[in-house]
Amino acid sequence: MSDVMKQVVQEVLQGNKTIMTNRMNQKNNTPANISLSEIKRPNYQQLKQEQRLSVLEESKMNKKAAVQKHPHGLSDKHFNEESISRLRSISMAQGKVSRKSAESARGNHKQARSAKIIGHTRNGGCVWFFPTLSQKLMGSFQRPLNRVAIGAVKIPECLPSYLLLVNEIIRDNQDIKFYISWERSGDVPFTAEFYDDDVDRLERVMNEIYQKLNRRALKQLESYTVMSPSPWLTKQLNISLSVDAIAILEGVPHYTSILLLDSLLKNFENTEIDYEIAEKYLLLKGNYHVISELVVELKKEAGRLTS
Repeated sequence: MSDVMKQVVQEVLQGNKTIMTNRMNQKNNTPANISLSEIKRPNYQQLKQEQRLSVLEESKMNKKAAVQKHPHGLSDKHFNEESISRLRSISMAQGKVSRKSAESARGNHKQARSAKIIGHTRNGGCVWFFPTLSQKLMGSFQRPLNRVAIGAVKIPECLPSYLLLVNEIIRDNQDIKFYISWERSGDVPFTAEFYDDDVDRLERVMNEIYQKLNRRALKQLESYTVMSPSPWLTKQLNISLSVDAIAILEGVPHYTSILLLDSLLKNFENTEIDYEIAEKYLLLKGNYHVISELVVELKKEAGRLTS
């Protein structure tokens, strides 16, 4: 046996853990007949166990340092989890409030309907509707009533047919309050305001007013007959006595009305006719059947004269 082999065997027997690798690197000196059982292998299981023990020891030292850092006993992990949980709770609560606030805002938006112009008439008039007017603006109207919807009408001229329209509205909707500005001379604009607690009803009424005013603006001449006019209407038309009916020929100038009446009075000398000549209309008063026929004939004659 060579000297090198003797030395290797001796080191194995003595339990030396280190094999002299420099001797193994010597050229042509490595023995070819060394068995595997004679080689000392590293104990990997023991190395892994030592490594785990080292990690556990380091973890214990870190926890001890964390306890010293947080005197109240909250570790970083515990603190972070508890903080995140609180933040989630707050976020969820805020989210719920935000959704409720959004729903409330949408509900208020539906309730707080916007004011609008319903339309412009062909003769230069306009109709407005204010469903939920600010209390600060109530003083801008003729009758500052609280918490009511308001409709407004303004037409450049005053005609008796506008009075007939208002009379029809207050007859059919007695809860609706109103204000009008109307002059028999016709020189000032016609103004009307309507006030109602029922927003939907007033909006419907204002739409009807606009449609009727707009249709009236299409016609140059128009006639109306009213049986048993109301006290309010007779007062506006300056009719002092109770009458069976009134008839109105609207759209005729002052002198044209004189011309029409001259022909009428000559043809019906024995018929008592009560009349009134205004700047833009002719008013007849008396028996319903008589004046209703007369106003139709006068309308035909006026159309022939003005065509």
